[in-house]
Amino acid sequence: MSVDRLKRDLLNKLINARIDLAAYLQLRKAKGYMSVSESEHLRDNLFELCNFMREKAPALQANYGESEEVALRRAAEGCGAEISIERTAGTPFFFARLRRRHALFAGGILCAALLLVNSLFIWDFEVTGNETVPTETILHALREHGVHRGTFIYSFRSQDICNRVLPELKDLCWVAVNVRGCKAYVQVRERVRAPERVNESEPTNVIAAKPGLITKVRALDGEKRVLPGTSVQQGQLLIAGVVDTGGTEKPSVTTRFLAGKGEVWARTWYDLTVRVPLTYEKKVYTGKEKRSHTLIWGENRLKIGAKGSSICNVDCDKIKNQTQWTLFGLFALPVTWETETLLPYELEIAARSRADAEAQGKDVLETYLAALLGETGSVTQRRFSTAAEGDTLVVTLSAECEEQIGKEVPIAVSEG
Repeated sequence: MSVDRLKRDLLNKLINARIDLAAYLQLRKAKGYMSVSESEHLRDNLFELCNFMREKAPALQANYGESEEVALRRAAEGCGAEISIERTAGTPFFFARLRRRHALFAGGILCAALLLVNSLFIWDFEVTGNETVPTETILHALREHGVHRGTFIYSFRSQDICNRVLPELKDLCWVAVNVRGCKAYVQVRERVRAPERVNESEPTNVIAAKPGLITKVRALDGEKRVLPGTSVQQGQLLIAGVVDTGGTEKPSVTTRFLAGKGEVWARTWYDLTVRVPLTYEKKVYTGKEKRSHTLIWGENRLKIGAKGSSICNVDCDKIKNQTQWTLFGLFALPVTWETETLLPYELEIAARSRADAEAQGKDVLETYLAALLGETGSVTQRRFSTAAEGDTLVVTLSAECEEQIGKEVPIAVSEG
């Protein structure tokens, strides 16, 4: 056998020994192990025996037989030393110590039983896939059909619940309820509204939705009736869907009815005004807070430390804070702690500075103008002016904009 082969075999044996040692250490923790201490007599005898055997090995190997070798090994294993247990560790020894503490052992069993029972009920919900439908609306519909906190997970079928919930939620086209652990994952898909069907063959005109100065006309179908630089009024015809071919036949033959379509851009002007009062009612909290606590499990509620009703007889703000209890931050418990705080306040008349009133008025006008222009319009120039009238500040916005003012309207065609 070559030296390289011996090296590879030795390396493989070392790797296997290391794997076996790691597995043994893990198994030792599960089965349990002891740490022992020995007297110096054992150590001294062991070292003396090793030195003797090393020095006398050639002579001993030549002179003693098999039976004498066995006897010598047994003598080496027991050198007359005392062994005492220093420490025990591992699963068997842990339960052995726990067995003597009856209350702690019973508490551990009770805790494990509670966790097992807790895993059979729904204690939390997660709703995904909804953008326009509120989460509370979906949970309320599920609650009406018996799926709520504290529901036994085997007391309902997901498909049956979905079939009963969908007819009530018109904006949803699909619902799925999957339970993993103590949590119900509700997945929904909202219904996509079909776009309004446009009759391409219906004759239409394009008229001005508002007055302005035309800057650009793009007729996709129909006949242009205005050119850039033309000033138009609201309702004026911009692109005609009725086209005369100019023939000598009867009008019914020479006239074509088209679906007038296109974009007409124009410069528009706005004068917007808002009145901002210089005085307003301000909340002044009295500092007399009133707190109540409620313990919630499932659909049950138990008020703790509450005196009287939670209805505030004066003006107040109500703040609710809910915290779900967990076990070591890992397992959700079927208990929620709710704290309700009532903050009474009084209304006082306070003065608003002219600068604050002007800034508030500008924000309101800018928001309103953006809503009028839509996504395609833009503001090219703007100018603000203010004037005080008694205890009111009048803020005016004069704006020049550019926007698409074309609006399609159907043409009434009579037969005969």
